[in-house]
Amino acid sequence: MSELQYFWGWVVYLTGAIGCLLSLWFIVRKWHPRVKRPLMMAFAVLFFLPGTIHPEQSFLGPAFLISLYDGLSQGIEAMWRTGQAVAIIAGVAAITGVLLPVAKATVTRDKRQKARTGKTSHAQRQRKEPAC
Repeated sequence: MSELQYFWGWVVYLTGAIGCLLSLWFIVRKWHPRVKRPLMMAFAVLFFLPGTIHPEQSFLGPAFLISLYDGLSQGIEAMWRTGQAVAIIAGVAAITGVLLPVAKATVTRDKRQKARTGKTSHAQRQRKEPAC
């Protein structure tokens, strides 16, 4: 494989991975952040973590797909060569996503007053300059 083919292979793969993450975001965008964030982080790790294709070569590929292919073609032992790193890092990303704080929506006093009365407060009204 030439360097140009390797480059274009990565371009096509990364474009597809970004499209998959964008599709996942559209699916889970209304979910609670405690569920949405770890899921998005784990899938980002699955899509973007690189791994060596073969131990003697320097070419990199998506580690999740490499471990899946190795598991299907060579057995479970070969799958753990890159699959172990994928599992550990995806677990750390999911735990980090759960532990990150979720900010609560705050309602200011002016918004509450406007909601009750339907009018804006004096500070929000704009002053009109007199015409000459």
